[in-house]
Amino acid sequence: MEKRLKGLLEKYWEGESTLEEEEEIKLLLSKGVGYQQEKAFFLGLGELKKMGTRVSSDISPEKEYPKPSKRISPYMASWMKMAAVFLLLLCGGVIYQQHQNRKLEAEQAMAYAQVMDAFSLINKNLQKGEAELGVLKDLKYLGTPHLIFNLNEMENEK
Repeated sequence: MEKRLKGLLEKYWEGESTLEEEEEIKLLLSKGVGYQQEKAFFLGLGELKKMGTRVSSDISPEKEYPKPSKRISPYMASWMKMAAVFLLLLCGGVIYQQHQNRKLEAEQAMAYAQVMDAFSLINKNLQKGEAELGVLKDLKYLGTPHLIFNLNEMENEK
């Protein structure tokens, strides 16, 4: 009896059992010892049937249940269409605005890079000019030869 039950249960869990075999499983479980989880499962299904609750084994593919029909008034349908169009336009506007913001940020980054390049060029040329002005520092004394040679004192001595 236990071998038969074990074989039927394996067949059931593989999804290969027939309805008669399932009834035999229930009968063997009610008479046998052990298999507490299986007993709770199979006997619980029987109790659910008694209560009138639909169980997945009650539903057959041939049975078709009528679908509830929900009719929407034409007035409501037109409002729903307008709401859908509004949402599409709103989403399109948001996406366009984000695209414009990214484009503006890219242009600003490019302008910043160009300005920094220009400043770099100006700095380079300024340093080159300052280096060339070092030679002129020696010439600043040309306007004051009387200080170098004390010409004023010589004139006073005469």
